[in-house]
Amino acid sequence: MKRALQRAAVEVVAREGLRGLTYRAVARAAGCTTGAVQHHFSSIDDLLQSSLDWVLEESAENGLIGARTGVFADGEEIRKRYRDSAEIQIFQYQLIVESARRPELRPVVRRLYRGYLAAVGKELTADDGFTQLVFYALDGMFLHQVADPDVDPGPALEALHVILANHN
Repeated sequence: MKRALQRAAVEVVAREGLRGLTYRAVARAAGCTTGAVQHHFSSIDDLLQSSLDWVLEESAENGLIGARTGVFADGEEIRKRYRDSAEIQIFQYQLIVESARRPELRPVVRRLYRGYLAAVGKELTADDGFTQLVFYALDGMFLHQVADPDVDPGPALEALHVILANHN
């Protein structure tokens, strides 16, 4: 039940933004009672933290985290990964934007970025600055796909492949 509620929270945030994340909205999305949501999560922030944990687990299991999702993939693969994870991507970006307004969310966002940066660094075995550069390029590419799912990241990926080949 807890997993279903975490998924429902991600769905609600992707559809309505963080301001739409309420016990009632999550219960409706999960097909359960508001009491069931409150039983599993003591607060909306608890639900948000737990949902982020689920997102990070899901990203690791499905290969959405790390350099191989972008650096070593082609444009069509990136589009497929985005389509398969659109709600997760939107959830994360909503969380990131909201952290600018709500400083108490910044530790959550830092944890999110640390996870992604660590995965990219592990794949690249590169110095911190270069790892950050590659991650920021990939992050921007996924953000662009949130705004326009039909965008073709192929040319950017080809350029990134050239940079990586020259970096080694």
